[in-house]
Amino acid sequence: MPVNHDLSLRDRLSRWLLPPRCLACDEPSRTIDLCDSCRAALPHNLPACPCCALPLAEPAPACGECLASRPSFTRSIAPWRYEGVIAHLIPRLKFHRELAIAHTLGTLAAQQLADWPGWQDAHCLIPLPLHPARLGQRGYNQALELARPLARIRNLPIDTSTLSRIRPTLPQTDLDAAARRRNLRGAFAAEKITGKIVILIDDVITTGTTAREAARVLIQAGAAEVRVMALARAP
Repeated sequence: MPVNHDLSLRDRLSRWLLPPRCLACDEPSRTIDLCDSCRAALPHNLPACPCCALPLAEPAPACGECLASRPSFTRSIAPWRYEGVIAHLIPRLKFHRELAIAHTLGTLAAQQLADWPGWQDAHCLIPLPLHPARLGQRGYNQALELARPLARIRNLPIDTSTLSRIRPTLPQTDLDAAARRRNLRGAFAAEKITGKIVILIDDVITTGTTAREAARVLIQAGAAEVRVMALARAP
């Protein structure tokens, strides 16, 4: 097994005595906590809309929605579609505190997206924030946990102070598009960030409504450009 120099001596000894098991299927794994079969089964999101990362049937400059109503962010990427192995892992990260999933998927995403032009000239990563009440209930922000391996590998700072969630919102899952927009209106606030190119980090882009609103607020606060990176995109 390759030595991971980011791990402490205690952690390396633990892994030698108790080899890692796949986070998805619980079989022994020789790589970063996903076995070869589950890594091969990751549902790659290609082709996809360069603007909002929506899965497409064939490559195109943008999807129909982005052509009709351009969002405030300039580009998005999500390495995987929200299905299969990914749809099994992300809810466990988001609702069951399995933070090892954030490290594993964040590391894999950074490797898979090494050539994404969106990293170039970016100033910082901004994890999509939770409202303080939601953060208190959950105890962690999954977007921040995902940002940690990305920041380390891409050598970018994490900014958790500029963007905040100032109004609690309903879960977006069961809302239609119009209700999603109403639900998020006035939900975010941003400090001045004049001239910065920022990358919003989230776990899943479902319809893009949350990213659109957060990006709009950041642009109003002076951001030169907002890009979006998520682990997965819902079809």
